[in-house]
Amino acid sequence: MHGKDVVDRPADAAYQWTGMRRHLTLALLCLTALFNIFDRQIMTILLEPIKIEFGASDTEMGLLAGSIFALFYAAASIPLGRLADRHSRRVLIAACLAAWSLMSAFGGVARTFVQLALTRVGVAIGEAGSTPASYAIIADLYPLRHRAKALSFYAAASSIGAGAAVMLGGWLVENFGWRTTLVAVGLPGLVLAALLLWLLKDPPRGLSDPLQAARPDAGHSMLSALRHFWTLRSYRWVLLAPAFCQVTLYGTLIWGPTFMLRVHGLSPSEVGLLFGGVTTIALVLGQLSGGMLADWMGSRDIRGYMRFSAAMAGIGIPAGLLFLFAANTGLAMVGFGLLSLAMAPITMCATVMAQSLVPPRMRATSSTALLLTATTFGVGFAPLFVGLSNDFLQPMLGGEAIRYSLAIVVGFLALSSISALIAAKWVCADYDRLQGETSAAG
Repeated sequence: MHGKDVVDRPADAAYQWTGMRRHLTLALLCLTALFNIFDRQIMTILLEPIKIEFGASDTEMGLLAGSIFALFYAAASIPLGRLADRHSRRVLIAACLAAWSLMSAFGGVARTFVQLALTRVGVAIGEAGSTPASYAIIADLYPLRHRAKALSFYAAASSIGAGAAVMLGGWLVENFGWRTTLVAVGLPGLVLAALLLWLLKDPPRGLSDPLQAARPDAGHSMLSALRHFWTLRSYRWVLLAPAFCQVTLYGTLIWGPTFMLRVHGLSPSEVGLLFGGVTTIALVLGQLSGGMLADWMGSRDIRGYMRFSAAMAGIGIPAGLLFLFAANTGLAMVGFGLLSLAMAPITMCATVMAQSLVPPRMRATSSTALLLTATTFGVGFAPLFVGLSNDFLQPMLGGEAIRYSLAIVVGFLALSSISALIAAKWVCADYDRLQGETSAAG
């Protein structure tokens, strides 16, 4: 047995990983997730002032907020995911955080639309390396029966970041302008990056899965890992369920504030307080309660994770239509809150499955595949689609065009629900196959 294999074996290091140490590691990862989504979502409240300053169209703003980001996020996520499976995840996360924070701040001094787009490319590349490595660490820290709950805290931190970006961003842009806002939200990430290098520890791979940690798969290539994933009949549907949900999630998160500005006539600070507050409360509540419910259902039958995901996607459809077609702002916010609550656990349930169906040394690569698919559909497709649809419908519907564009993306929740149900059909066989292979290897 090679020395590196011994270091990574959980039996030699498990005693060092007390509950407090695991929770501290999770807390630091959650704080990183908050900064990650904050720097990404800050653009949602800045779309209108940036559009006005540069004279851009809705299609161009959709490219800036979505497709450009998604393209480079996807391209960077593959090599960064491989790095996370082979090298220090602690150093990778800290370096990525420092990179995206600097690029976010540089956006505030951009003088042209192209320069601003290039800074968002830098943000995308930096953010691409953080989440896959974080997912893999969390899966190593917590066994399957507690994994959804642990991931729900990570997801809740992301939701707090999304809501805070709109709330704080709305106040900042109204009082200081969009340029100062980008600088102000970017620089604190450098402090957190230094803190991560000091406090964050990288657990042994497979710490919570001793049998799987013993499997000799350390030398897998990216292609062989993807081929392995493809042999799992449930896996492709596990990826598609959150991907379709992300179309609705990012379509409404990125264009929702603009919808409130155009259709309901609110000011940026009002949108920030109302939309951001509802987003934060609903997503956090949905993720924390969803994590506990998913673990309860999954502990009885592993198919419960994806069945729960399918049910929540179905609930989200009428809630989304209420948000878009309510007669007043208050009722619209009730609909958006219910929509956010329903969507909150869907990606988390898929993440649990994507981590639990593969060996420990493929977990960051598996996270990359999940996030690559979700980002391509959600961040890459949804904002651009809404922008194109707005520009197409505006001559006929005027300011109401955005209402019908968003209604289309809400319909993608039906595809999410169907995908989750198909995944549930095959997940037991794929999970049992992994357990059988690791038992044989042991």
